Amino acid sequence: MGAVLNLPKRLEGHALDPIKSQILSMRGHDLDLFGEEVERVNGLGVELLLASFRTWREDGLTLRIVDPSHALVEVFDRLNLNLGIGEAA
Repeated sequence: MGAVLNLPKRLEGHALDPIKSQILSMRGHDLDLFGEEVERVNGLGVELLLASFRTWREDGLTLRIVDPSHALVEVFDRLNLNLGIGEAA
């Protein structure tokens, strides 16, 4: 069974350091990031998610964004990215 983490409302600014630490603390396990509460995402927030996807892929593990908010879907669509966004199982 994998780990679960709820993403904060803001993936920007000072909110990134704590979520980065939480994500890294779950390294070594499959991870579902629940994104339903995310309201704001900036470039550094996207960079954090992309780096996390790369790390999990290199480790041979699964990382998904589950139940993404409109803000997350919009930013991924705008960047033409489709990385592990899905529905809850």
